[in-house]
Amino acid sequence: DPPFDSKADYRTKITLPGGNIEQKPTVVEQFAYSDTWKDGTVSYLKMLYPRLVLMKELLSEQGSIYVHIDWHVGHYVKIIMDDIFSKDNFRNEIVWRRTYAGKTISRNIPNNTDFIFWYSKSMNYIYNPITVALNDKDKEAFNKNDNDGRGLYGTVSMQKVAGPTKGTIYDYVDNSGKIWERPAKGWRMVQEKMKALENDNRLYFGGKTVREKYYLNERMKIGKQIDNLWVDIGNMNRNQEEDLGYTTQKPEELLDRIIKASSNENSLIADVFAGSGTTGAVAEKLGRKWIMSDIGKPACMITRKRLIDQNANPFLYQSIG
Repeated sequence: DPPFDSKADYRTKITLPGGNIEQKPTVVEQFAYSDTWKDGTVSYLKMLYPRLVLMKELLSEQGSIYVHIDWHVGHYVKIIMDDIFSKDNFRNEIVWRRTYAGKTISRNIPNNTDFIFWYSKSMNYIYNPITVALNDKDKEAFNKNDNDGRGLYGTVSMQKVAGPTKGTIYDYVDNSGKIWERPAKGWRMVQEKMKALENDNRLYFGGKTVREKYYLNERMKIGKQIDNLWVDIGNMNRNQEEDLGYTTQKPEELLDRIIKASSNENSLIADVFAGSGTTGAVAEKLGRKWIMSDIGKPACMITRKRLIDQNANPFLYQSIG
């Protein structure tokens, strides 16, 4: 979560303890960090590029990096990440709708979204599917029933969305001997897996193609996989109970989703623009190890207090710059 080249200076609130036990803590406002750059976008990218190179060197072969950015320089950052991490390791662009403010502005469209670029170090990356519970509208899609005791089901296409891969280009012959012509981009799976689905009565034959049956009772247990448009996590205005007074603080739910998706218990999570320490605070709660750094003294003070307040495991705090 680096600066966004927003051409602004940020201040944050710091709670200072009283001089003795009888004095109440005082809240003061301090300078947090500057997001202004001498040569504009050029100097900003010169700052970010070597840091991203170092992050790649430190990253595990199973690891992922998520970079949160907005409209100011997001398109430039995508290009340098393609160069450093390789376009082949670009996994997705997450669009985070952080607010529903809907403010009317003159001569433009209200901007309520940020971007999170997700890259892996290699193709051997950790990924745990992100699922949420089915809502009533989702359940309406399960409207078929074979009366075989399995209950209601819906169907999804067996055609591949992306380009063809090895073993997925074939004409499928079903158990009745009917031939189903291969789709232009191939099937979603190899022939052996498709046949196993048919033998378990999990294929739906109708119209001009083959579809897979998804049973409601099974989907209720595992939920539905969310896509790359995140509209269910608001910014700190909707998470005020977490608010530490750090201007660019992120909600814990956002980091919870990312950390769960791309790490396992005891994985090591790093955040080199730690800010208010949300990454480490969430990693700690999820049983992950963590390393955080920040160049701003207020960020380090807030992060340290945050971890102590949540009874984190003992950690090393160092001033090394």
